[in-house]
Amino acid sequence: MKTDRVWKRTVARAVSLSDASALPILFSASVLTRYVDRGAKILRTDTVGRLMQPGKAVIDFGIVEDDTVIHLRFGDIGSLIPESERAHWLDHLVTPSASRPYMQMTLQPGACHDDGELRDWVLET
Repeated sequence: MKTDRVWKRTVARAVSLSDASALPILFSASVLTRYVDRGAKILRTDTVGRLMQPGKAVIDFGIVEDDTVIHLRFGDIGSLIPESERAHWLDHLVTPSASRPYMQMTLQPGACHDDGELRDWVLET
């Protein structure tokens, strides 16, 4: 599995600064429908978009997955998305590839999460 150089640099910077604000959070592109229905304008290139709403902050975002998913930087969610709109965005959250049991373990340290027999992992080279 190959790692994209830009992604690697983004994560390296986040780790070195102990600041995850630049890491992407994924949303269904349908999250934007509400804003278009309210008169917002969306401009885009092939992979980047901009949501412009009258009297509100401009929100830039990435476009992936054949235009079905957008992503914002984690820090932009808190600074550009008004608190009253955050539930709407969370309703359109896209789950990245991750181990659900591991995520549950980090939410509830010490809790038992049985998802199979414990065994040695033999890595293929």
